[in-house]
Amino acid sequence: MSERPRGSRLEELRAEILTATDPDRAVPAGLLESWLRSKNALGAPGNVRDVPRVDEDLIDNHLLEMFQAPMARAAEDLAGSGMGLLLADAHGRIVQRWSLDSSAMNQLDRLGTVRGAVLAEDAVGTNGVGTAIASGRSVQISGAEHFADVYHDALCTGAPVWHPITGKLLAAVTMSTKIDERSGLLLPLTNSLAAQLQQHVLDAAQPGSRAMLAAFLDASARHDGPVVAFGPDGLTMRSRRAGELTQTDVDLIGHLCAGLRHEARLTAELSTGTTAVDATVLDAGAGVVAALRPAPRVTVGHGRPASDGLVGQTKSWLGVAHHVSRHISARTALLVAGEPGSGKTSLALGRPYRPGSVQPDVAVVHTAQRQIIGDQAWLQELVDAVEGPTRVVVRAVEHLDPRALAALRSLIEANTGLGSVLVTATAATQSEAAAMATRLGVAMVWVPPLRERSSDIPALWNAFAAQRSPGLRLALGDDARRALEAAGWPGNLAELRTLVAQMVAEGSRGVVQLDQLPDSLRAHRSWSMIERTEMETIRRALQEAGGNRSKAAELLGVSRATIHRKLKTYNLSG
Repeated sequence: MSERPRGSRLEELRAEILTATDPDRAVPAGLLESWLRSKNALGAPGNVRDVPRVDEDLIDNHLLEMFQAPMARAAEDLAGSGMGLLLADAHGRIVQRWSLDSSAMNQLDRLGTVRGAVLAEDAVGTNGVGTAIASGRSVQISGAEHFADVYHDALCTGAPVWHPITGKLLAAVTMSTKIDERSGLLLPLTNSLAAQLQQHVLDAAQPGSRAMLAAFLDASARHDGPVVAFGPDGLTMRSRRAGELTQTDVDLIGHLCAGLRHEARLTAELSTGTTAVDATVLDAGAGVVAALRPAPRVTVGHGRPASDGLVGQTKSWLGVAHHVSRHISARTALLVAGEPGSGKTSLALGRPYRPGSVQPDVAVVHTAQRQIIGDQAWLQELVDAVEGPTRVVVRAVEHLDPRALAALRSLIEANTGLGSVLVTATAATQSEAAAMATRLGVAMVWVPPLRERSSDIPALWNAFAAQRSPGLRLALGDDARRALEAAGWPGNLAELRTLVAQMVAEGSRGVVQLDQLPDSLRAHRSWSMIERTEMETIRRALQEAGGNRSKAAELLGVSRATIHRKLKTYNLSG
């Protein structure tokens, strides 16, 4: 297949084709067809001066409420990529847009791509929204491939979303970024997101989910604030007003609602502030609907919020957090394993671990105590904890000898307490951790190292700075952030926390620039936004494929040679 023309040559071809009676077919057939449709509807590209908009009452909010949760998750996965996500209805009207990057939102504002904007082909010509709808297939429209001149510095990749049962066109999902950075993986990434949305529709259509969906829609119509619902098999719904919630917020609400047997009024410390959560438990295990409203902030101790949530929004971290929450709710034992400093104890506790702090609802037993109080006293402490009324976290079981490990296994198997037993272990590899789990006779979850969740670094930095010096503004400049995201972090969260503490102790204030970082961190190459998105996409594909490069290439719709080259470029294992 010949390459598509680029740059000024493409603009010349577009002009020739749109003014000719018998157009030259030197461009891909699909693009040519779109140009001709646009010409028939609009005449010349110069006729497109403004992006039309519809009134608020013509925007399909039911479509938004159906897809709010998966679209918000995808936007958080793409944090730092410079990309904006768009959801349009079947007529090309923008229902909502998502991005955690101000540069992407500014770009969308400049293009007039706002809620209610009409991006159908017959309104603005060839583009990543309208052309996906008109052609019924995924497209990537780059620069001068757009019909209207206003889009000539944009790269838009769109895909239609079909109803998995009726085959009806429901929507179009589009990723939009600037033309100066493009990636061959954006098309399979967009196709993957469209497939996730279609699966979301299928999940919501299952008999067990219909009651939750009906209750969610009813609560969304009646309640002025955000509404979140949790149904069978991990199905999650968010109302339009819940758009400001982060995925971490939703996970925390889900954790609070897990195991409820009747209506409850809870309080959660979310990114939006202290929040009251009115939870309604549906009949027959259909799920929980949570209506949110502001609540007075309650603090304890040294002005610290009463609830102190974990920080992290990457899919790998949240997947592990979900796994741990399920075991806590089910009161089943679990080994939480990972590299040094990766956050194992915090995950087991469900909140940041601070050595020496009191854990009123969890008994924490550290294996290092054996060396201080002796084996017999330590084992008795462990027995008392396991048989007690709270859940138990046993730290650093890699230090136990075979006899102590066997004793711990016996206690876990005979557990008659009211809480779960979670154990943590530091291991160099997942296989080493799996062997430890086998010896204990428990399930195992692997905590991703910081280098595999680099998009969480800015939020972690802010959290560590706030812990170290409440009220201090110590933000990351773009170059400094890129350097930290490119670093290897062998010490993981503990290493990042130490760096923040060092910066605070040295009197750093305001925005931290690259030249303020240690030499070892400045030496790392700063990947571009698209490159970081590529790395994360490849990592996820390899995880889903169990490390099989051929399968990962198939999932992404690229060749095995491309995967091999990208792994080498980004120094990824797989």
